[in-house]
Amino acid sequence: MKIPSRLRTSRIGSAIMDRRIYFSMTVTLALSSALLAGIPAHADSATTATTSSAACNPKLKPYGLIGDQWRASGGEDSVFGCPTRAEYGFTTNKSRRQDFRNGQIAWIPALGPKMLIRTYASRGQARFQWGPTGRDWDYFEVRYSFNNEEVKKYKVQRHDPWNGGFSRPVAGPGPEALGSNGPLHYFSVRGCDNSGVFQLGSECGGWSLPGRL
Repeated sequence: MKIPSRLRTSRIGSAIMDRRIYFSMTVTLALSSALLAGIPAHADSATTATTSSAACNPKLKPYGLIGDQWRASGGEDSVFGCPTRAEYGFTTNKSRRQDFRNGQIAWIPALGPKMLIRTYASRGQARFQWGPTGRDWDYFEVRYSFNNEEVKKYKVQRHDPWNGGFSRPVAGPGPEALGSNGPLHYFSVRGCDNSGVFQLGSECGGWSLPGRL
């Protein structure tokens, strides 16, 4: 059977077109494979490494009551930031303390089994917080010194019978900040009860370990 020349030409054209489409798809797939093969296998790990490098040093990970307080505050994203050294202790009063990028947390067992003091900077204020104390106090006294100047004492009303807080401007009491590379703010606290006739006197407990910022 003789195929008309017009039909034969159409079939040849279709075959050529199919080959071109096949060739084009083959080249596209080959190029895609080459591009994918050219991406290093550790590309994702670079992002992971960057994220990990921004995290805190695992060797300085806070633990115990200090660690619990740090994590409850937000961990590395908290007002304290990452730890800058491992927890360390004091032989005289068995207190423990850890320094952070933006403050300190210390455990003071002499003032209560779970007593913590915290210092940090926030919204232009050097903040000092404490609690829970081991007993109910009527009020608290805070000793405060800026840039190793005279120590001043403040009477602070309690937040509740076991906790309290105190703050001062980060720049200090003067109109201008004093230059120093070391800690500028020192805080210490003790609990007090009103006593005597008409409760005009007071009886106070021991002072806490100083917190510094």
